[in-house]
Amino acid sequence: MQSTVTLTPSLFALVDEAGAIHAEVARLTKQLDALKARIKTEGVGKHAGFVFEANVYSKTGADKTDWETIAKKLNPSYQLIAAHTKPGTEQVAINFSKV
Repeated sequence: MQSTVTLTPSLFALVDEAGAIHAEVARLTKQLDALKARIKTEGVGKHAGFVFEANVYSKTGADKTDWETIAKKLNPSYQLIAAHTKPGTEQVAINFSKV
């Protein structure tokens, strides 16, 4: 759903502030991911800093069932699929880009 919006001076400021925060979070996330990767190279266990402690551990991901393949093997009718398919709900999202 596209609509035309007239920007007010206060909306300009909100968009610019939100965009700046978004960019800073992206930068910090990239930095954090690099630091975490470096700490993980030290192996599983507790690694202490002066203020924080990092607990590096191994875990197994959740099992995933390939329901699409199972459904194809059972060869369901279009009507059966349609009867059990729910439409997605509309959501409002936001993206930021530099002007």
